[in-house]
Amino acid sequence: MSTAGLNNLWTYIKGLSLSYSDRQWLAEHLVEPEEIERAKQRKKDEEFVREMRALQYEGQPTADEMKRMIRESHYFDSNKVSSQYADEE
Repeated sequence: MSTAGLNNLWTYIKGLSLSYSDRQWLAEHLVEPEEIERAKQRKKDEEFVREMRALQYEGQPTADEMKRMIRESHYFDSNKVSSQYADEE
C-alpha cells in the first residue's frame, strides 16, 4: 500500500471514534502473531534481567546458581537450549 493510501486509511480510522475495546480488537488484528510472540519473549527477558539484578542486592549468587538460572532461561522457540560449560566437560 502506498504512503498516501496508508495516510488515508489512518485518517479514516481516526474518524471512527472507536471505543477502547474496539481499538484493542483492531490492534490485535493488525499486529502479526510473530510480533506478539516477540513482545511476549521480550517481556520474559526483561523480567529475567530484573530478577538477576535483584539478586545483587539480596546477596551474590554462586557461579553454579548463576549457571543454573541462565540455563533455565534459555529457550529458542519452544525448544530448551542446553550447553555445557568448560568446567563441566
